[in-house]
Amino acid sequence: MRDFVQQAHRLVGVMLRDGHRNRQGKITGVDQSRDTPAVYVAWSGQSRCERVALGIEELRTLVSAYLETHDRRPVEQAEPEASQVSPPQRRTGVR
Repeated sequence: MRDFVQQAHRLVGVMLRDGHRNRQGKITGVDQSRDTPAVYVAWSGQSRCERVALGIEELRTLVSAYLETHDRRPVEQAEPEASQVSPPQRRTGVR
């Protein structure tokens, strides 16, 4: 059975910096369907996305770092439950 990283989809749209090559780009996708997970990155100045392979622990660390800075709730509670979302309010009254 393959190990998957929950909440990895939240990385899509996040800016990523590569300090070794002095470049930055935006994550455009996450691939966990192969034995080695990867993120697809559109680096600035390049016309194509690059598939950047990561180990499962590297992906888990990247997701955890993102959630620590962008979402203070634990991973299990990061998605809102249906009971917490209130239905849209309708305004009624006299004009």
